[in-house]
Amino acid sequence: MTSKAVIIIGGPSRGTRFRPLALDQSKYLFPIAGKPLLSHTIDAILKIDSINEILLIGFYENSIFEEFINEYNSKFDYSNKNCRIKYLKEFKALGTAGGLYQYKDEILKNNNSDNFLLIHGDIICSFPLIQMIEKFESIKMLNNNTVSNNINLKKNDLSPDAILFGVNLDNYNYDLMLTMSSTYHTSFGLIAYDSKDHDKVIHYVEKPESKISNVINGGIYLFNINVFKLLSKAKIEKIQKSNDENYYEFIDEDTLSIEHDILQKLPDLNKTYVFNYKGFWKTIKTPADAIIANELYLDLIYQSKSKDSLVKPSINISPPVFIDKSTNIDYTMSTKFGPYVSIGKNCIIGSGCRIINSIILENVEIGSNTIIKNSIISKNCKIGNWSRIEGSGMNLVSINELIRKNGTSKMKALMETNENFKVIGIRDSGNITILGSNVQVKDEVLVFNSFVLPSKVIGEDLRYEVIM
Repeated sequence: MTSKAVIIIGGPSRGTRFRPLALDQSKYLFPIAGKPLLSHTIDAILKIDSINEILLIGFYENSIFEEFINEYNSKFDYSNKNCRIKYLKEFKALGTAGGLYQYKDEILKNNNSDNFLLIHGDIICSFPLIQMIEKFESIKMLNNNTVSNNINLKKNDLSPDAILFGVNLDNYNYDLMLTMSSTYHTSFGLIAYDSKDHDKVIHYVEKPESKISNVINGGIYLFNINVFKLLSKAKIEKIQKSNDENYYEFIDEDTLSIEHDILQKLPDLNKTYVFNYKGFWKTIKTPADAIIANELYLDLIYQSKSKDSLVKPSINISPPVFIDKSTNIDYTMSTKFGPYVSIGKNCIIGSGCRIINSIILENVEIGSNTIIKNSIISKNCKIGNWSRIEGSGMNLVSINELIRKNGTSKMKALMETNENFKVIGIRDSGNITILGSNVQVKDEVLVFNSFVLPSKVIGEDLRYEVIM
């Protein structure tokens, strides 16, 4: 069974689309449905009993994740769980696979199995990791049975090279993602496979210009440790090209790519398979993605056995809603929270407030009778009485309804022409409102579809603005 997991977390220079939220903290530590984004991934990995080490690889400073990792390792010590989390810092931004090559000895050290788990840290889904491992083992067993009938083959040679996590989109969901991104074909790798041969991968194309498959690369991989042979070969080729005076383009010999240096070459080895997944899945690149992630994870929790961590439905609560126990709320008959609300630690919320589809971070003060909708309120903000913080809300619910009513082509035209879908000039803004940390909003102020950077005082109405 798998004993090691690697989470790729990139670096601060790659998190610019998550601003202004990324100005205060890494997006991987941004709280979604009551806990950091990275915790959702780690907690899913910890359901694998055989895991004894989780390695985070990225280009952030060590101090960024120090407290987060120490808390987890302390929990492991307290519960006698045989697992550790360690952060490995790249010497520079090395691409999606450069860190794997740099720390290959660390990954291979004390690895009790012939494989390891690799996950991009900015994706959300239900993480069926155990099922992926079971598929790896079942194909391995099937191939080993073949070996027993052929004395010229070695058992280790027929272990799968990889199980790729493929997000299987039906035509409707394909149209949904196409609608949400005008350049869908440039956004994801596509996986072509043979369903009659245990879903063996026959072709992988990174960001193709045409649709070759309904299965996209979901950013989770169960790799055979032999994958390091491909990386070593790619490294040698890059060194040779970078030293070739006749080569026509610049080559950074240090950077390596999972997509180009591994995935595009694996099908030729004829031992790579896809795990077909049809649940929810999304990458977290922008603040608007965080709002959608909050919606999806709250739904997942509400439908699971762990829904006790959420606030119980009541006259004030339209589930699913997460509110930290340290938060102080003045409940009245007119106070309404939900659906899809997460409220962090030590907040103070006045009477008669209405909060819908929003994330409120820690130490936020909200005055009485204030409405917050489709918004993210960063830590230490203060919002006055009778104010309104609102985004028009390009969330999954509204997009789903409009596509079903109008179809994909009409929906895209509607988004381009309708005033309700006007964007504020920031790519992928999602038509939400964001207050950066330490922002103060005075009484009776409207902030609509706007981004406010940290430490500003807002004393008059804002619409479709970015306050620097």
